[in-house]
Amino acid sequence: MAQVAGPYGFRIVKTLGDLPFSGGMQTYRLTAGANAAFYFGDPIGLVAGQPVAITATPTTAAGPSSPIGIFMGASYIDPKWGFVNTQSLPPNAIAAGYKDISVKIADWPFLVLQIQANGPVTVDKIGMNAALIVGTGNVNTGDSTWALNAASVAATNTLAVRIYGFPYTPAPSPGYSSQPGDAFTDTLVIWNAGVHRLMQPLGQ
Repeated sequence: MAQVAGPYGFRIVKTLGDLPFSGGMQTYRLTAGANAAFYFGDPIGLVAGQPVAITATPTTAAGPSSPIGIFMGASYIDPKWGFVNTQSLPPNAIAAGYKDISVKIADWPFLVLQIQANGPVTVDKIGMNAALIVGTGNVNTGDSTWALNAASVAATNTLAVRIYGFPYTPAPSPGYSSQPGDAFTDTLVIWNAGVHRLMQPLGQ
């Protein structure tokens, strides 16, 4: 829906080489910290082995804003409802008494990801890099609200993602098609070199 502003974070499309995404995810246990909420499609960082919410656009610098992958859901034991499998994790889950928290992250560094921009992005921008806009998440749907910063697109080597292409989709209803140059362009991106945690030479 690239004529309508509706950021949805990252959607996994495929992997580089036009290979299908297998659905494979790594499970990280959350055992410490006053964590922020995680929403489906959020990029997730890692500190001291613990998944953390990213609060700034990733760059090639190592640190908490370096993504380990994309949040795909969580499971935990709720003190009232028992086992819960959900696409979002509320804030301060440990303090709320949740047990056995598992965070599911698609951490393959070479995923092709779809993300909406906050403005138009045209075909001539393929191969260029862009920064991201941090989302606060949609508490009603559990979905991410991260977006690509259209104004940041440039040949700058420290930016978060590289524009790989565009989804071309017809309109199921007026205003909901997706084409390059739309007012809120849906884009296909990959992580820029050195941004993904597993592709950084500094182990931390």
